Amino acid sequence: MSATLEDSQRLLLQTIKMDKRLGSLRQILVLLLMLWPVPPNAWAEDAASFPTRSIRIVVPFAPGGAADILARTVAEFSSYETSWQFYVENISGAGGLVGAQAAARAAADGYTLLLCNIACAANQFLLPESDWNPKSAIAPVITLGYLPNVLVVGPSVQASTLKDFIDRARSNPERISIATSGPGSSSSLTAQLLEAKAGIQTTEIPYRGSAAATPDLISGRVDAMVMGLPESLSLVRGGKLRALGVTSTARAPSLPDVPTIAEAGVPGYQFLGWLSVFAPQSTPGDIISKLNTAFNKALVSPALLKRFSELSIQPVGGPADLAGRLLNEDIELWGPILRNRGGSGR
Repeated sequence: MSATLEDSQRLLLQTIKMDKRLGSLRQILVLLLMLWPVPPNAWAEDAASFPTRSIRIVVPFAPGGAADILARTVAEFSSYETSWQFYVENISGAGGLVGAQAAARAAADGYTLLLCNIACAANQFLLPESDWNPKSAIAPVITLGYLPNVLVVGPSVQASTLKDFIDRARSNPERISIATSGPGSSSSLTAQLLEAKAGIQTTEIPYRGSAAATPDLISGRVDAMVMGLPESLSLVRGGKLRALGVTSTARAPSLPDVPTIAEAGVPGYQFLGWLSVFAPQSTPGDIISKLNTAFNKALVSPALLKRFSELSIQPVGGPADLAGRLLNEDIELWGPILRNRGGSGR
């Protein structure tokens, strides 16, 4: 620090003590900020040393679903591969909107991230009064993976194939109940897509995530659900639920005997969900770049790739802007559909 600057600061402090007429506390603070030196590279040093503490990944859905499973898997292997510390926090509600807004409003310092799926795109149309706008609220970091959903029914449902299920639904309009994770969730939107493509009408029963819906599926209180493949695997393999079709264009390696919905009788049906990491919009670009590099390192880990394969998750990675493009594409795709259906999607 120069002698001149030291003298100025000393004089200011003496003046504050001696002259009560200086003004308000706000004026004093302004003067202090004007005279106190800030190294030109202060912010660059912060980015260079990032991270110095644990990084939170907000999952805007209840524990136990596909997003939660993927986030915890990536947090575990990213922590191992980088020696950084990642942890997951579930903040659910309003179809993912509560958690998304909480993460977007956090400090833009790289220590709070948001795991997004299609709900981040859909909620601005489902809940327009919320003023949620992902294009201005969040910035892309990386796309972690693609994964399909799967249509499952409980053991009491008299349908061993997708054709059986569609025939029952056509014969009993709105009598077949389909559980979802709430408006805007991938389970809700993929169920609506099935209705549109198959020409059926069902009754949607929203739950706080697939884990909450599972007991009612097994007991027969609700008939079906289009749930994420990762959380359905143990239930299908254990005979607690019956899988009728996967939403992707190709069969899932983890359920090779289950046909796609398209091949099982609904031509043109396809849905492959994405899961991406975003940060608050004004997060510095060099911090986003460091996060992108860290996640990309984890995504080529043999142990993570093995786990993803077991869950039928297709690893993606790559540049940050891919996550932004996928979000924008779903905004363009689902915006007109949801507006035409009056916001609720139905």
